[in-house]
Amino acid sequence: MGIIMVIVSAIFIILGIIIGTQNGNTIVNFAFLKWHYENISLTLLLIEALLVGAFVTIIIAMINEIHIRHKMWQKNKLIKKLEDELKAVKSIPLEETETTEISEEEE
Repeated sequence: MGIIMVIVSAIFIILGIIIGTQNGNTIVNFAFLKWHYENISLTLLLIEALLVGAFVTIIIAMINEIHIRHKMWQKNKLIKKLEDELKAVKSIPLEETETTEISEEEE
């Protein structure tokens, strides 16, 4: 899995370099919500968009990781509780309950 990620990353980096060099002197106007920028290099704009996308992806991944770790912590806590309960049930002697029932019936 790791080698595939390296290959995919390398492909994207190479594509980014190709696009950046081909559009190196392309100047564009950019408007985002109420902000307007004029005469910005397209390569600079693409790099900034890539960085913003990476930042948002990292934030979403961190939130997801925290959520998964919290669920895992809860499940481990439940497993520990159930294991303790199972040990307690296994330690109950069965013969004592049988003899108690017999002695009650004799009386």
